[in-house]
Amino acid sequence: MNDVNQTAKLICHAYLNLIPRDSIDDDTISKIIKDKISSAIEFQSIDKELLFELLRADFSIGSGAITELYDENVTPWLNDEKANIDFELWNRYKLDMQKNDPSFPVNDLDDFTNRILDKCVNPKKKASWDRRGMVVGHVQSGKTSNYVGLINKATDAGYKVIIVIAGTISSLRRQTQERIDSGYIGRNSSAFIRENQNKIIGVGKINVDTDIYSLTSSYYKSGDEGDFSQSVANRLNIPIGKNPVVFVIKKNKSILENLIDWFSKDVNAKIVDGSPKLFDVPVLIIDDEADAASVNASKSIEDIKTINKLIRTLLNLFNQNTFIGYTATPYANLFISQEHKEELTTIVKNKEYKIGEDLFPRDFIINIKAPSNYIGAAKIFGFENPEGDEKEPLDIFRAIDRFNGFDNKNNPIYEGDFDPPFFRTVNKFNKENLPEYLPKSLEKAIQSFILTCAIRRLRGHENKHNSMLIHVALLVKWIDRVASLVNKKTKEYANAIRSEDAGILQELKELYETDFVPTTDNVLENLDYKDIRIKQHSWEEVKGELKKAVSKIDVRSVHGTRSTTNLEYHNIEEIDYNRHENGLSVIAVGGSRLSRGITLEGLSVSYYLRTTKMYDSLMQMGRWFGYRLGYVDLCRLYTTEQIFEWFNHITMATEEMRNDFDEMTASHQRPKDFRLKVRNHHGLMTITSLAKLHFSKNIEISFSGTNPQTYQLLKTKSAIESNFKNFQSLLDIGNKPFEIIKHKETDVIPRYVLIKDFDKEKIAAFLDNFKIDLLRIKNARLGEYILTQNEIKEWSVTIVSNTDVKTFIDFNGGSKKGERANNADVKTYQVQIGNETLELGCSVRNQQLLREGEYYLISKNQIDDTVDRQVDLVVSGLKKNDAIKIEREKEKKGLLLIYALDERGTPDVNNGIPIIGYSLHFPKIENEVKTSYTTTIFDGFDEDPQEDDDSPNNDND
Repeated sequence: MNDVNQTAKLICHAYLNLIPRDSIDDDTISKIIKDKISSAIEFQSIDKELLFELLRADFSIGSGAITELYDENVTPWLNDEKANIDFELWNRYKLDMQKNDPSFPVNDLDDFTNRILDKCVNPKKKASWDRRGMVVGHVQSGKTSNYVGLINKATDAGYKVIIVIAGTISSLRRQTQERIDSGYIGRNSSAFIRENQNKIIGVGKINVDTDIYSLTSSYYKSGDEGDFSQSVANRLNIPIGKNPVVFVIKKNKSILENLIDWFSKDVNAKIVDGSPKLFDVPVLIIDDEADAASVNASKSIEDIKTINKLIRTLLNLFNQNTFIGYTATPYANLFISQEHKEELTTIVKNKEYKIGEDLFPRDFIINIKAPSNYIGAAKIFGFENPEGDEKEPLDIFRAIDRFNGFDNKNNPIYEGDFDPPFFRTVNKFNKENLPEYLPKSLEKAIQSFILTCAIRRLRGHENKHNSMLIHVALLVKWIDRVASLVNKKTKEYANAIRSEDAGILQELKELYETDFVPTTDNVLENLDYKDIRIKQHSWEEVKGELKKAVSKIDVRSVHGTRSTTNLEYHNIEEIDYNRHENGLSVIAVGGSRLSRGITLEGLSVSYYLRTTKMYDSLMQMGRWFGYRLGYVDLCRLYTTEQIFEWFNHITMATEEMRNDFDEMTASHQRPKDFRLKVRNHHGLMTITSLAKLHFSKNIEISFSGTNPQTYQLLKTKSAIESNFKNFQSLLDIGNKPFEIIKHKETDVIPRYVLIKDFDKEKIAAFLDNFKIDLLRIKNARLGEYILTQNEIKEWSVTIVSNTDVKTFIDFNGGSKKGERANNADVKTYQVQIGNETLELGCSVRNQQLLREGEYYLISKNQIDDTVDRQVDLVVSGLKKNDAIKIEREKEKKGLLLIYALDERGTPDVNNGIPIIGYSLHFPKIENEVKTSYTTTIFDGFDEDPQEDDDSPNNDND
């Protein structure tokens, strides 16, 4: 940072320090920059957007947070020990991070890593110890930076051996090794091990007294030669237990066996009860992507899968060990058995070892809440948080059409699932039918990427990386063919742009004006943090950057085949962003190797077709999640409506589980309590694989304290008619009294019709007969659950009515706030309640996305609000959802809210009948009676997984 920028930053700090820290927000920082910097002549040349980002990081605006569950045996030690620790490694890592990205929130990382280290065992503690934990982050949210920071601090504190198990893929292991080299070791591991050269990189440019040795490297020739090798380790002859030693390895049978065997030969190893044990060498083992391959998928604790067994054996080899699994999808890990047989052994290289206990995080689970500028599932698909703040989904999804034959004029018919010549599933029947051309949807996606690269140049990102992901199939020959076609089409666009071809320029202009301009407006309106780089540009400005932008784009084919002899497309070079100081713009076409861990820097456009039964894998395929500072409005997700809807399901269930975690943290519960909570969670089966669960398909479920809702409604006439008839049957209550609650006394139409002390058998019948395609409700047998809960003292049914006279119907879709003036009369309907007929108003929920789809998706994913949720309670006027939940638990009341939705809020529906939706509120139940159901979650997905000849699980090179 030059002197002028530094001076401007110091001036802003001086003014901001006069303001209470908890009062500083994005607007405060913007005002200080505007008032104190923008008007000063000497600061006219500074990058005010960068200054804003730096100050935002310095003052932790919109920063993340940590919540913790831990066992009573975990006692804090770090604060008392800090005075005795020289954090030289951490301090140089911190300085290096700030140098590379001054806006990185390093203060938050400092706090988070302190709290994680505090849950590990103090490495100076004598005797034997064993600590198991898990850190839950978000996909593409910076967990590598987190654990690199942690291992720096752990080494400063006294850990002597660091083992990072970096997934199942060679390229991911090498990528992780490079991050460890740069952020921890400080030298190029490959140059040091192969050529004995001390090639300084990253943190190595800052001198410290501690020397760190790596016995693995980033070297590769034809496979992954840099992974652990006993011959290399013996040649280096680094004593274990003296200087810190780090290993970055794959989850691979032969690698793990070789490492175990090598450690067992160390001079500090002794035979104890017939099994080798390495004494007084504190080891920290980080399991990256801890839900992949590490979890034992067998039902029996005696039938142990190979990778799980070897990781446990490696841990058990050390008498002082801390194990931490890092994952964004922890569901399988929470089902790991807490039972094990002490006497179970295994043979590695002709030696017998005790396997030890399983990898359940018995001691601590740490949940990292993402900062406000993280673009994750909740922002893309929409969600309402526990405080009641609603989040509109960002308008970045683009549906891929499905070819459905030809009409009588021989025109192609498309209907929402895939685009010819691609298939929804590449299987044994069609795998030889390789595509001869690209579908229009992929051509548009490539054009979107070209525009994105150009616009980012306008925003000062000309030297930043840009990436596009294309994931169509798993077979190498399909990946190869698609890459070849994409390269041909990209070059065709590049040549046309360079020659200023009027046709392509007009196509790009239309795409920019009809897609990019309104999407930027949508994002500016709905983004819940301030990003002052996001702004509108004229077409002439964008057009002026097209040639430079497209000339940098390189298409790479990402698969495991190293020989190009039988390939059409020969650009299979590893994607190494570090070799491109002026920024790499890459289109990555791949299969399994793009699915986990590999970070695509500056990812903006994703084209994703493949469905999967593995819902944790589906979440991991969300490489489009991450930090998109200055360009989130340019991001696009091209996928099918089905996949988008399934992500919607997963997002809801995942966010609910994270909220459960936070609630349990507040009541000081333990990891094993969270395991039980998740095990009985009604959203579970939309998330994880049955193969990883230690119980049958008969799932016990709990709705205690939850809020099942119909945020996805069927639009078929038969379903709408059936649900309205079902609603009328529910209200057949004879002479039972009900209460009419008006918003204002002068209102003709009531706001609520409240019926207290409602027959729970009628509620159960209503729910069971309700036609819906929302799996978490459809499979859950809500009615049966309600009938078994005797602790709920009273059930109420409330119809929520619209009291307005006029309303806004978004007939065109995607209207901005300034365009939402009332344009229609509120639609009313009549309903018979007992012996009375009432006129009520339809609620309006305009559908923002998927307007042509088969579902009526309510964009905010919540159909009620905080006022509605307490209409039956004695204590009302509560502002926060948490407070309402606490009061509902106290009063032990259940509530069924029913909404009659205006069919004009979604297209293709014209029945003259309101669309009925509901929101069900359960109190927390202390002595809950659980019910069970047999899951059928795989409905609608491929019964047979796609063929895969490039699977990372076969990556044993």
